[in-house]
Amino acid sequence: MSGAGAQTLAGAGGQPFYLPRDEMAFRGRYEALLLERRITTVFRPGDRTWPNWRGYRQGEAVTARVIDQCGDDASRIAPRFNTVRSTIRLAEVVVLDVDRLSPADFEGSSPDVFDRPSLLAHLQDIYGKPIDAFDRRVTRIRFTYEDRRV
Repeated sequence: MSGAGAQTLAGAGGQPFYLPRDEMAFRGRYEALLLERRITTVFRPGDRTWPNWRGYRQGEAVTARVIDQCGDDASRIAPRFNTVRSTIRLAEVVVLDVDRLSPADFEGSSPDVFDRPSLLAHLQDIYGKPIDAFDRRVTRIRFTYEDRRV
């Protein structure tokens, strides 16, 4: 995949690894939440505002996709996605200090991410790095569903 909607991931040698900038990936365990429109808030580690790496802009529409098989950035292996697609509009994209998160910050998040300790465990599990590797910052993204059904 290449073109205006792609970002490169710098890897050790070889060709750049392209990822569509107009997509947001969700783990398979969250597919039902997407289908039922029960998730409206997600967190990503670090500053994920555009033009930062894998960054997003408030107000833009992106395609939510569900990962069927995880990839590996370090090995430059792209994830494989299932057929679920939904257009979501990013209502808010804000970078927050993880130590200053309040209960209100978790409204609309998945049931397994409901407070700071659960968020830290979640990010460590998915990204394999402690929050300190991201300057103890997270990007909270709140979104609405644009299409009638997934």
